[in-house]
Amino acid sequence: MNNYAVYKADNYDDIYPIIEKHFEAHNIRSELSDKTKVLIKPNLVTDKEAVFSVTTNPYFLLAIIKYLKNIGVKNIVVADCPGGGLLFFSKMQDVYKKCGYDILAEFAELNVDFESVDVQCSPNFENKQFNILKVIADADYIINAPKLKTHNATCITAAVKNIFGCIPGLQKPEFHAKYPKTDDFCNMLVELAATVKPNFTIVDAVDIMEGNGPTNGKKRFLGLTFSSKDVFGLDKFIAEFLDIPSDLIGTIRASEKKNFIADKFDTTGDLDFKIINPLVLPELVCAESFDKKVFARIKTLFSKIDDAVFISHPSMNKACVLCRKCIVSCPQKALSIIDRKIILNKKLCIGCMCCDEVCPNGAVDLKKSIRCLVKRGDI
Repeated sequence: MNNYAVYKADNYDDIYPIIEKHFEAHNIRSELSDKTKVLIKPNLVTDKEAVFSVTTNPYFLLAIIKYLKNIGVKNIVVADCPGGGLLFFSKMQDVYKKCGYDILAEFAELNVDFESVDVQCSPNFENKQFNILKVIADADYIINAPKLKTHNATCITAAVKNIFGCIPGLQKPEFHAKYPKTDDFCNMLVELAATVKPNFTIVDAVDIMEGNGPTNGKKRFLGLTFSSKDVFGLDKFIAEFLDIPSDLIGTIRASEKKNFIADKFDTTGDLDFKIINPLVLPELVCAESFDKKVFARIKTLFSKIDDAVFISHPSMNKACVLCRKCIVSCPQKALSIIDRKIILNKKLCIGCMCCDEVCPNGAVDLKKSIRCLVKRGDI
């Protein structure tokens, strides 16, 4: 039977005992030895400091690494590949430094090798194979360590969505181009997670991001941590624990469609926690008063219609500094600079919002247009 754990955490300074509880709750110690090659996969989507709550907190990771060291694990690697074209502009060493990961280097290897290999999928999947980082494919044991955030495409990013970082950076926009519809993209994410098969997931939800995440929302203290060996069911447990209708979350819908989420499970930890103020969800996925679950489920029934009729697209505001990260990351080459302004070709735009995800300055506003009018060029 699957087991989900949740523990409160007041801050990152005293996080080690909480991390220890999670590992012991799932008896992870028995699965590891001094010969195990452990790979820790954080959320390192972009080069922002920990204070912005965009990436997995470095002290959260440090506690994981110290626990592993204390039980005798010797070979520990931290690896992720930031989204889009970030590495066109920065060296990976600089990304680690900006995100505060220098403190990890004494205890674990910080991966800078982005060699990739093809990994075959289950024969009944739509995707036949994925090209993922070799360092991840070669690991004996994968610890998935996401940051809990809202996400303008998938509603939240947690256990399943974090696995997208196993794909080399500039291949990510290709998947957005291949799967422009939300449900199709989320099905791909679920198939990727089932192919990578993380052994254990432990979620940093001490400081989270709400609103228009995953990079330009607002930081919020939640004071929680979650864990499970079940990467698919954990997302649903988190959503229901925080009173977010799981119907709104594309990766959960895709997981349920594949029967990846068990009906029976055990829970442990600080189960008395009750969220008072609901999380603010992204404008593109939330309904007014989303906490009214019936209304949210009605909205979900129309999500496919909404996806077919409307397309989301970016509109640059005054915070834009012409850094060009959005241009490099756009899978459709729909963005360009004209007269010192970022200009969008709406006919090429597929609404993936990769530009918003990589923007370091919150310069991307999200708009909606009617698909057929965009196609005709009437907008």
